[in-house]
Formats: sequence, structure tokens, C-alpha cells
Amino acid sequence: MNFVDGGIYLFLVVVYYIFLKTALEVFTYKELKSYATLAISIAEVVVSLGINLFLGVLMLFTVLKLVKLNLKEALVVTFTAEFGFLLGMVVIMFILTTAGTMFGIKGLEFNMTWEEIFRLAMSP
Repeated sequence: MNFVDGGIYLFLVVVYYIFLKTALEVFTYKELKSYATLAISIAEVVVSLGINLFLGVLMLFTVLKLVKLNLKEALVVTFTAEFGFLLGMVVIMFILTTAGTMFGIKGLEFNMTWEEIFRLAMSP
């Protein structure tokens, strides 16, 4: 993993932390310790991006149930945090890819031709 990848992962952990903390405060009126929320965020980004998104959702739901949230609160916080993280990731990657292509940053350049994009868009 190079410097650019490490920075992106760090930025995504911050995005996940913000969405998880906000979802907990808004939907449950509860607040975890900041280091516990940060540890959950790091683990969730690693699992969601590295292994499987469904496993990340299941892991967050399990952790929230262990924190003694009821079923409805745990489901709402889980899906809000994951959906917000995914939207944030798409926006961040779009911005970084655009900036990388404009300024010639090697790790962030968009390296697909129009034919590859159309072929990918038309595949089932």
C-alpha cells in the first residue's frame, strides 16, 4: 500500500466515524466513547472494503447489539452508517479521481477508455 492509498483509507475511516457517531446521536440519543467509535470505524472500513460489505453490515449490527441497543435502533444505525459511508466514499473517490486526472497524480488518475466504460456499463 502506498502513500495515496493510506491517505484514502485514513480519510474513509474519518468519514465512517462521522456517520456512525451522527447516526448514534440522532437515532438513539446515546453516545459511545470516542475511542470505541473510532475502533469500530477502523474495523468496519477494513471489513467493508477489504472483505465483504455484507459482512461489514453484519459486524456493525452485532457490535451495536452488544452495546445494548434494541433491534430497531441497531438496524437504523447500521444501515444509516453503512449507506452514508458508501455515499461518502463514492463522492470522495469521484473528487479524488477528477483531481488526480486533472493534475496528473499517478495513483489517482482515471485509466479507462470510453470503450471500456461502455463495455462495463452494458455488461449484465
